[in-house]
Amino acid sequence: MISVLLALLAACEQDDIDTPITDNDVNQWIEQTMREHYLWYDEMPDRNVLDFNADPESFFYTLLSDKDGKEREEGHLYFSTLERTTSTKSIYNPNDSYGFDFAISTVRSGSEIYNIAVVLYVLKDSPAEEAGLKRGDWIFGVNGSLGTIHDYDVLRSGGSVSLQLAKRRENSNELVATREITIGASRAVEDTPFLKDSVYRFGDRQIGYLMYNHFKSGLDEYDTEDKTYDLYLMRLFERFKSEGVNEFVLDLRYNGGGSVSCAQLLTSLLTKEEALGKPFCLLEYNDKHTDDNTSLPLLRTTEVLAGNLNLQRIFVLTGNTTASASELLINALRPYLGDSNVRLIGKQTLGKTVGMTVYDESEKYGWILSPVTFHVYNKNREANYGDGFSPDIPIDEFQYELADFGDLSEPLLAQAIQEITGWSGEWRSAPLSSSQEVRYEPLFRLGDNLLLLSGNPD
Repeated sequence: MISVLLALLAACEQDDIDTPITDNDVNQWIEQTMREHYLWYDEMPDRNVLDFNADPESFFYTLLSDKDGKEREEGHLYFSTLERTTSTKSIYNPNDSYGFDFAISTVRSGSEIYNIAVVLYVLKDSPAEEAGLKRGDWIFGVNGSLGTIHDYDVLRSGGSVSLQLAKRRENSNELVATREITIGASRAVEDTPFLKDSVYRFGDRQIGYLMYNHFKSGLDEYDTEDKTYDLYLMRLFERFKSEGVNEFVLDLRYNGGGSVSCAQLLTSLLTKEEALGKPFCLLEYNDKHTDDNTSLPLLRTTEVLAGNLNLQRIFVLTGNTTASASELLINALRPYLGDSNVRLIGKQTLGKTVGMTVYDESEKYGWILSPVTFHVYNKNREANYGDGFSPDIPIDEFQYELADFGDLSEPLLAQAIQEITGWSGEWRSAPLSSSQEVRYEPLFRLGDNLLLLSGNPD
């Protein structure tokens, strides 16, 4: 099965697959597919220097170009992925999950260095929700061992796990222990993109808000016929329209991307009505596949079920894992709304101007290959965000306590409301010490959607 994605990563897990006799079989398939479709195929090593008997994952990385991905302090992080389809446990595998996501922080206490975490969100009807875990909870211990949240093997075991929790002392950088919870064994949890939606009324301003966590058309991101989430999105926007929404705040702070067609739909719902049917984006493949180059249109009114909001401007909440299809949406809206009317609040986005094609040969080989295969541009053939989009209003949410999505005390949303209405509410807590430097980077891991924070909250 082949599908097109704009994402940081893609993951799929499957039981009871047949494995090939040798790694050589897998590597021959990987090399042939990459040689034909990889965007930078002309930079791949010659066949006669490749070790086709190597472990497939190691073999795969020998094929990749330095243009693929980003340079980070911890090394080069590639956009292209190769994923084994096995029945292993994973924190973020929706078929076997605890149902929460978190950010890692490396902190110092005296001479000791610990790894703790802050919970970013908890999915509904998950083991984590049932245990009482909430957004903003700090995890400083796992199974009684302090500072070991970085030990992902514990959380990938899938068994019941105890977490030692803490909260930040008011107006200080100190964490104080609060309680211990036990999360039950991992299980199938719906990884819905829709974490929160609301409408706020301020005079004649009807402000829609959507926390949208990934561009996913249906329950199974690899099933191109499954449009469950697309249909929900269209009906949601019909409701926004029926309630007179004339301003919008789109929360993409953790959204690393996903399906191009899903981004096409959401952009069509948000843009000016007069833009419907006009160009959405351009996809350009390598010189072996110029016939595949495509101009995708924005959908027409009949295709979005009358949910288009005819917006004149939009506020987008961003983080530094806001990437790919999220950035495509921002880039595609700007020619129609104007750069100054696509307002970004939060952190600088990742900067991913390319997309991947997914080659799913899990039944035959036991692997899913997702190489970068195309450049993506807006209708003016612009993609000037290789270093990410800079926010119009920089705010680091990790300098504050994490309020619930949609809470008017949440800093990013509060700032957007203030920009729209002039209303200035009180944020939930004072920021941490201005001398504290907090930096976070995405971790490109199988099934992960993590952030890595570093700093010294002491």
